[in-house]
Amino acid sequence: MPLIEAALAFAITMLALSLIVSSLVEIIHRVFKMREQGLQFMLGQLFDQVLVKYLQPLAEAELAKPEMQGRTIQDAYAVLRAVFVERMRANRVPVGLQPDPRLSAVPAAAAAAPPNAAAPAIQGVAVAAPRVAPGWRPGNLWGGRHVTSLTPTEFMDRLGSLDVGNAIKAKATAAVAAGGNAVETVDTVLKDIAQKFNGFGNDAAAYFEGRARFISVAIAIVLAFVVHVDAIDLFNTYLRDPNARAKVIEQSQAVTTQYKAAKDATDAMSRLVPDANANPDIKPQVEKLEKDWKDAVDNVNKTVTQYSDLGVPIGWTDARKTEAGLNDWIWFCPADRPDGAPQMWSPNCAHDKRIVWLEVPSVWWVLFHLLLGGLLIGLGSPFWYDAV
Repeated sequence: MPLIEAALAFAITMLALSLIVSSLVEIIHRVFKMREQGLQFMLGQLFDQVLVKYLQPLAEAELAKPEMQGRTIQDAYAVLRAVFVERMRANRVPVGLQPDPRLSAVPAAAAAAPPNAAAPAIQGVAVAAPRVAPGWRPGNLWGGRHVTSLTPTEFMDRLGSLDVGNAIKAKATAAVAAGGNAVETVDTVLKDIAQKFNGFGNDAAAYFEGRARFISVAIAIVLAFVVHVDAIDLFNTYLRDPNARAKVIEQSQAVTTQYKAAKDATDAMSRLVPDANANPDIKPQVEKLEKDWKDAVDNVNKTVTQYSDLGVPIGWTDARKTEAGLNDWIWFCPADRPDGAPQMWSPNCAHDKRIVWLEVPSVWWVLFHLLLGGLLIGLGSPFWYDAV
């Protein structure tokens, strides 16, 4: 019985710490717009590997335009690819931001542009004025102008409104000369494209999941070293201390509820829903990011304090620092220069005068135990939720 209770308390602790890692990973995804970039790359690959074989007539028509004089057919395909990807991933209703003029049947930019206005460039290829993307705006920095995911139904809906979609239909209809039925031929081609989009999406999702898991493990290892999550000591404590494991088991309902809330929030973010709170002013978005980051850091401190108060060996104490034989790797010495500016790695700086930014244990078994703790946390909140 004590062994089962100790395992349950250990799993609850890992779940609480993995939820912290999940929140940090989500902030990284949002800051670097990894989901938007993943969708953009996947759509480009779909164009190159599936759609391009239907678009030779459209590319030739593009090449015949005055602004494409002197260009090659590859340049025409590059223009079609850039426009296809941009229109496919565009948020058609960016609340609080000016809509993309390329999504309008009669773009306002086309009517307002002078007849001889210089054309912008997409991937080094001149493009006509009606395809001008919205200029730089603070709201574009945060996101909201591009979607993070598309279902096959949403993809086919958007494809039907593009020149690329019309070209595919025309190409399929031309196959009637071989004796097929026009409707069946078009339906067959469109179903094939939808299936391939679904397959590309599954491949991209698998890659994104693997990358997210790698980031999660990396952050979990850093967290284990920062807050001292010694996996062996942690389990032994629960095994020999009935009070500690009983107090942690009491937290199971609160931790599992927190996991469900975090999962619901992540699922909601992954759906294609316009952000009603989008704001063209970058200041509120930066403030929100700062708040999310502060909340994540506060959550780390709160969790460490909470479990330390329950008698769990989490957090660095003077005894643990001495046992680990911490070595200073990055430090500053503020009084080592005449101007008072801090100097990094000053050899003449006394140890008690250093401003230490990074300390690393020198005892090998402490390093191993902390690394093991990080790897276990990196298994992820879904794993530990199932374990609980």
